[in-house]
Amino acid sequence: MPISFASALISAFYFREMKDILTPRERFGLLVIDEKPDRCNIIPLITSHSAKVKGVKLKDYYTNGEIMARAQIAAIEEYGHDAISIFSEVGIIAEAMGSEFFYPEDDLPVLKNPILTQTNIDNIKIPNPEKEKRLPVYLEAIEYAYQALGDKVPILAYVPAPFTTGMMLSDPNKFLIQTIKEPEYIKKVLEKSSQAAIEFCYHIIDAGGLPILVDPLASSSVISPKTYKEFALPYERAVIDFLHRYDLDVILHICGNTTPILDLLPETDADLISIDQVDLKTVLEKLSKRIRIIGNFDTSKLLFFSKENIANEVKNMVKLGMSAPKGYIASTGCEVPTHAPKENVKAFIKAAKEVGWYWD
Repeated sequence: MPISFASALISAFYFREMKDILTPRERFGLLVIDEKPDRCNIIPLITSHSAKVKGVKLKDYYTNGEIMARAQIAAIEEYGHDAISIFSEVGIIAEAMGSEFFYPEDDLPVLKNPILTQTNIDNIKIPNPEKEKRLPVYLEAIEYAYQALGDKVPILAYVPAPFTTGMMLSDPNKFLIQTIKEPEYIKKVLEKSSQAAIEFCYHIIDAGGLPILVDPLASSSVISPKTYKEFALPYERAVIDFLHRYDLDVILHICGNTTPILDLLPETDADLISIDQVDLKTVLEKLSKRIRIIGNFDTSKLLFFSKENIANEVKNMVKLGMSAPKGYIASTGCEVPTHAPKENVKAFIKAAKEVGWYWD
């Protein structure tokens, strides 16, 4: 499919949605200048699930930028949500820095040989995103998607945060022990991981993408609030501060339970916080006057619930989320499962659109 035809097809799709007054890009643009759009943005975390929508193998999706972009475009055509999500898995920067990953034929890459089990952090170089491992796959996908839809749809590119990358450079269990026994060494690892993330973000921006920071291994499901404050938060903030130099509003996503660190999240300087296994009402009470909120439908329900149950729960979530003074994006708490039934994802988006209107 030529890019020009893909763009025309998407335009036709959106204009069929008679109540959608704005394009997704316009809608997101209003949100980040603290203006209410026509309806809340609806951005479920549709990443590898798009490979199923397109009918391609996951290995092809995460090793070929054009296939990744075409899969994301196919998902937009299928569902009519409000952003493209360029992402495979959180090891992509660590792999470019030297960690070895195993590529299953129809599953996501798995960490095989962490580089820091073989050498010292001082011997690791900051990777060139245009050349190293699969970083060029991201950039190719962003460029393709931006040419096709960049004037209408935000192109979000998920960037592993330094703490998560640090764990992927090392044996994860050893890494956590070293935060206690060798904290200064771990900070050297995180500093280099920050430099790699910033370099990657620079190239993402140049390609037409909006970097969003993902730090699943900094979750309170994995580490204590004390460890988060000392080892994850400062390096998240370093990347976010770099992105603010480009006048970008930055999303931070942390998977799992972040209830114990909710009070710390504003210290990251993130503009939007994407939440997972946290009570939405609690998040709204603590954060919504200071930060825009994204979330947080339980993704397991997309696998196992009926369309009717999904629709009811999504409507309740969106009605609650839209009370956020700074703004709200209806989303899933984590990635949409690869094999989630398409009719369930459609039920999520349809329900959110039905109740998510700010304008009469």
